[in-house]
Amino acid sequence: MADEVKYGLSPEGFKRKRLPEIIDSLVQRTNDRLGISIQTGANSIFGQLYGIIGYELADIWEQTENVYYAMYPHTASGISLSNAAALSAIKPIEAEQTIIICECIGENNTVIPADSQIQDDSANTYTIREESAITADTASQADITINEITENTIYSITIDGQKKSYTAKSSDNISNVLTNIYTQFSLEYLNFGLTNNILNISMKDKKETFAISVGNLLIRDVGTPIDFICDTYGAINPAVGSVKNINTATDGWQSVSNIENIVGRDAETDMELRQRWSSSVYAKSSQMLEAIQANIFSNVEGVTACLVYENVTDLTDEENRPPHSIEVIVAGGLEDDIAQEIYNYKAPGINTFGDIEKIVLDTQEIGHTIRFNRPKQVKIWLKITLTKNPEQIWGENTPNEIKDVILQQASEINIGEDIILQKFIGSIYNNINAIAYVDIKAAKGDTPQEYTAENISIAASENAEFDSSRIEVTINE
Repeated sequence: MADEVKYGLSPEGFKRKRLPEIIDSLVQRTNDRLGISIQTGANSIFGQLYGIIGYELADIWEQTENVYYAMYPHTASGISLSNAAALSAIKPIEAEQTIIICECIGENNTVIPADSQIQDDSANTYTIREESAITADTASQADITINEITENTIYSITIDGQKKSYTAKSSDNISNVLTNIYTQFSLEYLNFGLTNNILNISMKDKKETFAISVGNLLIRDVGTPIDFICDTYGAINPAVGSVKNINTATDGWQSVSNIENIVGRDAETDMELRQRWSSSVYAKSSQMLEAIQANIFSNVEGVTACLVYENVTDLTDEENRPPHSIEVIVAGGLEDDIAQEIYNYKAPGINTFGDIEKIVLDTQEIGHTIRFNRPKQVKIWLKITLTKNPEQIWGENTPNEIKDVILQQASEINIGEDIILQKFIGSIYNNINAIAYVDIKAAKGDTPQEYTAENISIAASENAEFDSSRIEVTINE
């Protein structure tokens, strides 16, 4: 019968020989070879040699153990984790860039060259990848005026093929002419406003566009939605309207403002990759909620969170989901890409529920309606008071560093997940030294109401939104 393996690889796994055991083994082998017990004290020659050799052998044993555990995703890290996960066709998600939709305002037919750059209030820069134009054919807004009124002249505006006109009288002024034209339109998706003899026509949804042309009028300025991509990888989310600096001057391009962000994401951490690897079995299946969730998260760029709910009953549920339907809630990512993944992995005959509606074509070019939702963003407000421990050295910790700790913890909160204040306290203690006491209170809503020490309840369709401007940190001696 073979001797039992005490160290190294065995049916039970790998067992590392540690330094005391290595030295004991060296002593025993030497005694067996010489046939006598020799002096191995710390001051003896053999004792010092064993110490030197033992440390080197201990390092080899440790590295051997690391190599063994590097084969498995639940114990590997870094590149070894990536290689191990690749055996299941799981690749680490690299950091992705934020895409911002900006309303660029300027003279009609102004061309913005490729690689033109804009900047937000935090010095993040954004670049346009392809040449684009500010044009009345793709306008989110337009300013219309008249140089001078001529009696019996016909003035007209055409919007999306719908033409309205007015013949000027001798008593008319600019305001009268413009009013008599725009009041003839009944387009619900447009806003009309007349100020100082300038008629502003704008989309209610600035991401959408209309085509406009005029007769005997002047299109003074036009706004067109144009995509820019952040030059820095990661989950950069500038406040709406904060991207307003034009770094690349272009004739005719007057101003810019971001109207919506498709937020990128940071590179996947080892922990996140392990969790995704654990659920990778779902991505290989179909007709499962987990399959929809796993594939949207893995295959759609920019997705930061995804949850799928179902109603298996014959009645509409309390969340207003129809019978036998699923609701997919996704943060980030392009709408068309999300709809395609839902169609690929939902069960046949199951309805989809949501406010966003997209048509997905199958292999026979037949359209299928896919619906899903975006999470409702709930603003979270925090007041944190730290009391220093006088028996320890505080260091250079600042309120901004403490805010970064909070934001890092908050980034791990998923859609529909309640805000547990104790988790933030744990993160603060783990990352900041010399703390005697932490007091944390929270509120939610567009404006903070009453701050309490109670956990914040988040609905299934809501997503907690944190920002450093809504975190107040006070440090007491």
